This record gives sequence, C-alpha cells and structure tokens, in this order.
Amino acid sequence: RVENSAFTPLVADIGDEQLAALYEDMVVVRRIDTEATALQRQGELALWAPLLGQEAAQVGSARALAHDDFAFTSFREHGVAYCRGVEPTAMLQFWRGSTQSGWNPRDHNVTAPAIIVGAQTLHATGYAMGVKLDGADTAVIAYFGDGATSQGDVS
Repeated sequence: RVENSAFTPLVADIGDEQLAALYEDMVVVRRIDTEATALQRQGELALWAPLLGQEAAQVGSARALAHDDFAFTSFREHGVAYCRGVEPTAMLQFWRGSTQSGWNPRDHNVTAPAIIVGAQTLHATGYAMGVKLDGADTAVIAYFGDGATSQGDVS
C-alpha cells in the first residue's frame, strides 16, 4: 500500500487481509473474463462483453453491498455477479444461451444481465421505490455505461 495523505484516511479501516481478498477477487474476475473472451472468439459463447479495466470498480462496489442489498447489472458486470456469489459456470450458461437466466436473482440479490442498453436503470428505480415504500433498510445499485446515458429512459 502506498501512503497518500488525501486517500489513506479513507481506507484506514481496511486491513491487509481485506485488501488481499479484494485483490484476489479482481484477479479471479480478470481470469474469468480472459477465458470467456477466448470462448466467445472460438464461437462457444454467443456473446461476452469484456470487463477489462473495470475490475476494481465492480469488485469494490459489490463488496461494499450488504447481503440484502440488490444489484441491477448490464451485460458487462461479471465481477459484480461473481462477488455476489454467482458461479462462473452460471454466467457462461447464460451467455452460451443454454439457460433462460443462468441464476435466480433472489438467490444472490443480483439480476441477470440486461441486454437492452439502460433497461436496468428503470428496474432498479422501481425496486428502490418498492424498498422505500416497504420501509426496508436496503440499498439498490444500478450499473450502466456511458452508452446508456444517451438513452432517454436513463435520464
């Protein structure tokens, strides 16, 4: 760890073991991504949107979620799914087209990937409104890329 006067206080509560676990998650999701990209290029997967370069954002935000928080993902958040307990084989089944969903969203509190650009933001908003009306102490997070920001529904 490199000490920095601006950032060190923000991570003072994260110990060496937690840092190592976060790093391990980033390495594992990078490896899953590398293998799945190769499978897609070989025609074994219908589609695979790489997460290359987004590992830290996905792992960090997913690991910050509580167990009952809910994540709504686009087609690139394989790291989020992994951190929420989705087996890599379930992710690959989805992208191979050999299953309808790949996993039950309620089992992991993360949705199957949204293929329609920006659609997950509407789903997350509705779910968050329901959580608020229920009075639950649950966070809801929506993942989307810069392409989704040009969709009217996202605005």
